[in-house]
Amino acid sequence: MQDGRLLLLALITTALLLFSSCSPERRLAKSFVRNRGPVSVLLLAPDFSYKYSYKVPDVEKFDSLDAVVQDSLLFFNSALVQHLDDSAVFSNYMSGLSAGLKSYGFSVYSSSMADDFVNSVDEALILNLAQLQFEEFFDSISDEVSFGEEELYNYELFITGLNINSWFELSGVNHYDTSTRILYTSQTITDYFDGGFRYFPFSGEVKYSYTLDSLKTSDVYRVLKDIGFQYSGYLYDYLMNDYIQKNLPPGISAEQTYTLNRQAGVVRKNKVQGFIRLN
Repeated sequence: MQDGRLLLLALITTALLLFSSCSPERRLAKSFVRNRGPVSVLLLAPDFSYKYSYKVPDVEKFDSLDAVVQDSLLFFNSALVQHLDDSAVFSNYMSGLSAGLKSYGFSVYSSSMADDFVNSVDEALILNLAQLQFEEFFDSISDEVSFGEEELYNYELFITGLNINSWFELSGVNHYDTSTRILYTSQTITDYFDGGFRYFPFSGEVKYSYTLDSLKTSDVYRVLKDIGFQYSGYLYDYLMNDYIQKNLPPGISAEQTYTLNRQAGVVRKNKVQGFIRLN
């Protein structure tokens, strides 16, 4: 009997420790996931994207040219941005974002469905992709190696990189905060590169060999669809962490941000930057 009481006491103590180890932030995150009601989201996109190239062409006295001429030469020296079609850009981006939001349980409306959105009875948000910017540049790849006590060998080449910068305006309707919040995030993609040095012992020769799969516009469109889907998670996490902060005691700031693993349905500590609020 005594052993049974000791076992029961140990189980109760363990349960209390486990409960106390759950931080207020985590409990609030779980509450957000558990109690969140239906939410409608109106997705808006601009008519065009901003496209820049920083690939300096092989033109004599480039730095002395007029700024407008420089910009034109930079643009037409690009491998990607001059060929990106805004219709395909936003079609893929918003398609991925819409699919991702639906996977989180949001009701999603496009600009052509604005009347239906206004008449919905759900709590509602407007997510406006206010600005999308592409920046094409040369990225340097360098490698070095030494074989035994041989001299140091090095190799350097340049590949194409592309920054995809997004600014969102988030505003609430009905029960949500109606102030406009500016949210920023960025992704960088590059040509696929794989290479290394090879040493030929019989001849003592060292060669550098590599494979390079250059980015194409179709790759950019595919990535835009993928990051649109990814950013739906950023939005959900932003709303969850905003809820956490607003429901903590006055004067207390959250020490950790949380994310929802949509496949497992589990709240975890967030290791990804996500959206950065600018205002």
